[in-house]
Amino acid sequence: MRLLIYTGKGGVGKTSIAAATAIHLAQAGRRTLIASTDQAHSLGDSLGLPLDGRVSTIMENLDALEIDPMEEGRRAWGNMRAYLKEIIAEKADGGIAADEVLLFPGLEELFSLLRILDFYDEGRYDVMVVDCAPTGETLSMLRYPERLSVLADALLPAVQGMNRALGGLISRATAVPKPRDVVFEEFRQLVKQLDRLQGILRERETASVRLVMTPERIVTDEARRSYTWLQLYDFGVDAVYINKIYPEKALGGYFQGWIGVQEETVALARESFPQQRVFLLELMEQELRGIPMLEKAARQLYAEENPETVFCRETAFRIEEEQGTRIFIARLPYAEAEALQAVKEGGDLILSFRNETRRFHLPEPLRRRALSGWTYQNGELRVRMDY
Repeated sequence: MRLLIYTGKGGVGKTSIAAATAIHLAQAGRRTLIASTDQAHSLGDSLGLPLDGRVSTIMENLDALEIDPMEEGRRAWGNMRAYLKEIIAEKADGGIAADEVLLFPGLEELFSLLRILDFYDEGRYDVMVVDCAPTGETLSMLRYPERLSVLADALLPAVQGMNRALGGLISRATAVPKPRDVVFEEFRQLVKQLDRLQGILRERETASVRLVMTPERIVTDEARRSYTWLQLYDFGVDAVYINKIYPEKALGGYFQGWIGVQEETVALARESFPQQRVFLLELMEQELRGIPMLEKAARQLYAEENPETVFCRETAFRIEEEQGTRIFIARLPYAEAEALQAVKEGGDLILSFRNETRRFHLPEPLRRRALSGWTYQNGELRVRMDY
């Protein structure tokens, strides 16, 4: 199943473009599902039809749903959540709302993405179009799997062993309930599912992340930063959509100044994403809502183009050798050298950019080497590894 994941700054029209793409694919005969994982759903509004957590048929070859993050959270970690809630309720004397405390930014949306595995395994659809949360939330949830995996591998066995040996004693001494084994097993299964999902999302032939923006410099700058973060986590971005471009006939008088701004922004986007396919969509004469208007937008976007195409297969990382020195190269365009940091910790390489951190489990030939320095040039972070 082909996966097309749409994200972008709030208000740029990613839901409308995702919906137009899904309609175009369905009309081309592809069995298509469009799903919203954004907690603030607007997919039903865009289609002009009521949607809920169940799959609804919109038209021939097209189904849609708005995934309920809370329900998916109960499916994914219901036992662990209940245990944590029990601890909080015990210690807080009813002074705080446990449900609110147990809201972790990005985690509920990530549980929504786990539904992809269900549809992937069913094989009912040729393409799944995902209307994702705004970029910041998307990046927040995409980093969870690796962090939870480290927790499961490094900490969980020790905690479970301690629980078996001393759990009853600790429970009697502190009034903290002893967790059941099902809590630990549920967490292990959750991590396995998230690892599998991440593997699918990183497969360039299967999944493509697509950035939606508008022709404004502040939005373009955020799209560039988002692309850098997505490269840091090795997700394939193959297309960029510039939405709400004012037609030339509308840019007279008061709006005359927008002509130069739009031209500069579109040129900057093409320079910033030279290997990605850049789609342009003019501001429509009516609100982009309802199937007829979405069909019209799709015709303007794609003409004879197939949106299912993998437009770019650019990889984020590679390893080279120079005179006996191995170099780990991460492509991070639009980063700033002073905001980057590289550290080797055991067999892992840790790269940091601003407030994002990525841990790489190094292949065996590099694990025995020491980090001897790094440089940032031409949009690439080059980390030198020597004996």
